[in-house]
Amino acid sequence: QDVDEFSGGKAELPNITMAEVQQHNTEGDCWVVIHGMVYDLTEFADEHPAGPESIIDLAGQDGTEEFQAVHGENILEDFDPVGVFV
Repeated sequence: QDVDEFSGGKAELPNITMAEVQQHNTEGDCWVVIHGMVYDLTEFADEHPAGPESIIDLAGQDGTEEFQAVHGENILEDFDPVGVFV
């Protein structure tokens, strides 16, 4: 039996390295690592209640520390990650 079916679906997401995340580091292509998952926040940045700058500043980086300073992890339930950070 395949172990991946018990992993809560994360196994279906691709593994993404920091080298790949770093390529998505602009306002028009904004990926951010948060809690070990990679999120494409390009479209959301303009909708961010605190403004797009705080998200764009973290484009292509691990923003977990900055995220935790102002948000609870449950806020990510509304977002689908593009991959698992490795």
